[in-house]
Amino acid sequence: MIKKSIYVFAMSALFFACNSEEESETPEVSNDTNSEISTKNDSGQMMKDPNAVPNVTLEGVVKNGGNATLVLEASTDRGQIVINKTTTDANGNFKLKGAIESMGLYQLRVDGVVQQGQDPKVIPMTLVPNDELILELDFNTFNRSVIYKGTEWAEPLNGYMDKMKDFIDWQMSIVNPQEYDQEKLMKMVMEKKAPMDKYIVKEIRKDSDNPAHILLMTNLMPMMGFENYDTKNIDVLKTLHKGFEESYPGHPMTVNIGSQVAQLEKQMRDFKDFKENNIAPDIVLPNPEGKEMKLSSLRGKYVLIDFWASWCGPCRVENPNVVRLYNKYKGDKFEIFSVSLDKDGEKWKKAIEADGLIWDYHVSELTGWETDLVQKYQFNGIPHTVLIDPNGKIIAEKLRGPTLESKLQELFGK
Repeated sequence: MIKKSIYVFAMSALFFACNSEEESETPEVSNDTNSEISTKNDSGQMMKDPNAVPNVTLEGVVKNGGNATLVLEASTDRGQIVINKTTTDANGNFKLKGAIESMGLYQLRVDGVVQQGQDPKVIPMTLVPNDELILELDFNTFNRSVIYKGTEWAEPLNGYMDKMKDFIDWQMSIVNPQEYDQEKLMKMVMEKKAPMDKYIVKEIRKDSDNPAHILLMTNLMPMMGFENYDTKNIDVLKTLHKGFEESYPGHPMTVNIGSQVAQLEKQMRDFKDFKENNIAPDIVLPNPEGKEMKLSSLRGKYVLIDFWASWCGPCRVENPNVVRLYNKYKGDKFEIFSVSLDKDGEKWKKAIEADGLIWDYHVSELTGWETDLVQKYQFNGIPHTVLIDPNGKIIAEKLRGPTLESKLQELFGK
């Protein structure tokens, strides 16, 4: 089985999952933004109109950071857009003015090339028009030493950064998380993360429309699944959304928060159906030709949901057995619904053809492990199968080889 592994990292996502998808060397990453105009080769780095009237000011000092280039960027769905940049003097002092469109998520980054194994030097912020932000930074510990001053969101963000620093220090003390039992590791994570979550909940309830909460709210999302998730966080996020609706009605950030909360509630309902009622969450995704296909359209049949990918060796080894059983049991009572965790559409299509996966139901988001179906169906490795009855109720999981054949023989008597 190809398994996702748990590693430790900083900032809001806490732990991320990786898989055994084709490995590649990590090149040096350039954060250079010398171009003053947007071109097709800018890779999403776009410069704001330099003639716009500035409405925010950032100033301060970067200890040990003389003659460093600082870049102010807006975080958007089009990538990072450069607002403006400046260079510190010999003592690390700087002042930067920029024109922003509205309240939102921004970042200040040290320009240059990031060597392999190193993190970019970048700090987050939630600027509001007319902000006059004062920053205290240290070039050597840029991401962790920041102190914000002069804005309504500075104090709560400073408090969050302090709590996060404690959490990061603990993470760094875990040299090899894979040595721990996964259940024990998750318990440790929840315990060490608790002070940060408690602080965020207190701040949101105290001042629900503070722009800092755009950053803080990420920690209240179920990034490690719903198994250990505190559902009270949903009510806290609703309070946050209400505050933003009152202070920033119609703002894209307000709309986005509302969408996230609504999606979270739906995912929670799906999880409860899955865990408590054994109901398979519906899957609605495009097939290789782009046509939308629904798992729920197959009600009335036994359905084998097969999570796989073209890059997954064990999946490809199992495919001939699945094809053989499909040919034996296909008809009015049995169907296969294949869900690929591929990212490359061409490789997915070629694998379907090469392995002779002749059934009609093949779907994928082409996002790899980033699909929310991993969370909905609570699996961490592929191949993974889920067998559901004609009413959509889960009757078995993780069936492969002889165990899959035995279960189908039991159902269909041949």
